[in-house]
Amino acid sequence: MKKIVLPFIFLLLPFMAIGQFQLNGVTVNLGGGTYQLTQAVNNEFGAMWYKLQHNLNKPFNVQGQINFGADPGGADGVTFVMQNNCLSAGSGGGGLGYSGMPGQSVAVEFDTYQNISGTGTELNNDPVYDHIAFEKNGDVVHSITGTPNPNDLFGPVQMDPVLTNLKTGLWYNFQINYNPTTKLLTVYFNNSLRISTVYDLQANVFTASPWVYWGFTSSTGGHNNIQQIQLDTTNTTHLLQDTTICSGSIPVTLDPLTNLRGTDLALNNPIHASSNQSNASLMVDGNLGSRWESVWQVDPQWVFVDLQSPTNLDSVTIDWEGAYATSFLLQTSTDSVAWTTVYSTTTNPGGHNSIPLTGITNVRYVRIYGTARSLSAYGYSIWEFRVYGQPNYLWSTNNGTNSTISPDIYSSSVTLTPTATTTYSVEIPDPCLGFTTFNMTVTVSCSLPVELLSFDVVHVQNKGHVTWTTSLELNTSYFTVMRSLDGTHFVPIGRVTAAGESHTARSYYFDDTNLPESGTVYYQLNTTDVDGSANNSSIKKITLQETADVYIQNPVFDVETALVIPGVTTSRVLSVVDAVGRVLLQEHHTNVSGPLYFGKTLPPSVGFYVVIVQTETLNKTFKVVKRR
Repeated sequence: MKKIVLPFIFLLLPFMAIGQFQLNGVTVNLGGGTYQLTQAVNNEFGAMWYKLQHNLNKPFNVQGQINFGADPGGADGVTFVMQNNCLSAGSGGGGLGYSGMPGQSVAVEFDTYQNISGTGTELNNDPVYDHIAFEKNGDVVHSITGTPNPNDLFGPVQMDPVLTNLKTGLWYNFQINYNPTTKLLTVYFNNSLRISTVYDLQANVFTASPWVYWGFTSSTGGHNNIQQIQLDTTNTTHLLQDTTICSGSIPVTLDPLTNLRGTDLALNNPIHASSNQSNASLMVDGNLGSRWESVWQVDPQWVFVDLQSPTNLDSVTIDWEGAYATSFLLQTSTDSVAWTTVYSTTTNPGGHNSIPLTGITNVRYVRIYGTARSLSAYGYSIWEFRVYGQPNYLWSTNNGTNSTISPDIYSSSVTLTPTATTTYSVEIPDPCLGFTTFNMTVTVSCSLPVELLSFDVVHVQNKGHVTWTTSLELNTSYFTVMRSLDGTHFVPIGRVTAAGESHTARSYYFDDTNLPESGTVYYQLNTTDVDGSANNSSIKKITLQETADVYIQNPVFDVETALVIPGVTTSRVLSVVDAVGRVLLQEHHTNVSGPLYFGKTLPPSVGFYVVIVQTETLNKTFKVVKRR
């Protein structure tokens, strides 16, 4: 088993705070963005799940560093998992915390122990070396000759191209990317491409919905190691960063809430009743074979569900048992005290009621209020109560007089205007948690730790060259360069240590060497004082134009063909993978111009291949066909 520990080398910002992750099993937060998934104890499991779902129609990138512990004979490893069965975790043993996970899922396993016949209870057909594999549906058993496993999607391949045992106590970089347009999944380990495969996650696995949870699982069995993880930059987290301003407003934009529309928002949520002959929770458990029943021969009786977040209602359905309400009211509330009637009937026939609702917004509680019973000797009885609609965000502050939130407290895009230091909270609806809360504090202070004379960025030599000059520094700790592709969601990409104390002009710079091919890139400078207070600069941007296109000279070829890259490049990486994603060729070239020839080094068999080329400004994928 291996343990993933990602020591954050230069980014110790609070964006990976414990509040953004649910920790299961023995996982603990070690601080500074580091999480320990298991101890060096046999038969443990741990997991950490990001609390917000990711939409597979959007690109995914997560990266950091892994430490698999220092016991060369330890076990078992770590998996990166996407799954749709809420924030669950597996069990201990050689399954890395992923084996047998319910629901639909995919995983990239970083496995450091060979589970084969005679080594324990697990028989996973593991190779002798530490390896990476791509698999699905909680299955960690690899295919062997003559016995293919349809859940084994790629690999296993040696985790590092040189090292066979990575339980050294050292840190290793990793990166996992998924492109929803090309369906290309890539996994890098120790700066080397180890998995590159075209696989449609939604069409092949997550067929019901593109919304998934992501996280990391780990376990120990008969052997162990301390297994930890720390994440660096990720494009999947919503960043609500603490900041400092002197005056003005801060815009914040979160993704529109579309993942819960069409689902039963009452399912398994808290429910309250005037009486319980049988428990009221049975009417929101998704089971038409269990029911709530009130006390007998007493009117009125009521039952209401707490949706936990403000919701715009579309409709409700009620499945009555034989003891139904001939007369009842459907009511809504924001506080469970004051109720508004939105539907009423005195001629209910029982059975299945489907009640459409329009123009009913931002309600949290929905109540059925029975006033007349179909069977005089009994009470009210409901098999299932379902509520459908669109949940909303809910913003609030720790003070009611020194801040405004516009346009309203239910929006996904708001403008925050504090006149004093304010902590903002946003409740985000979630199908598993009901809702989860994220916080950010805006400090209003004109006594900032640094005075900026300038802050700018230029595009030079395929880099984003960020420069800034300070005229005064008082107890300044460090600067963090932030980057965004949309001008709203910024992520940290580098840290530069400040002088600390200075009363003369000082100049700094940072080079962003990981630019996209084209488009607009935004930058912001975050300055942090020794006491932890921080503030953000203005936003600067550069616009990138793709100056040199890449093309295949002949995408259908016999023996040899050329990959043409106009102009001179200082660095190129050429990778070729086969139809099932195995890396067949990976070449690094420096200070070269002209075409790159390939084909002779490929297997003699005909077939489809994927060619990936990376330069300082380009990252392109081509499909080619070899005829003979």
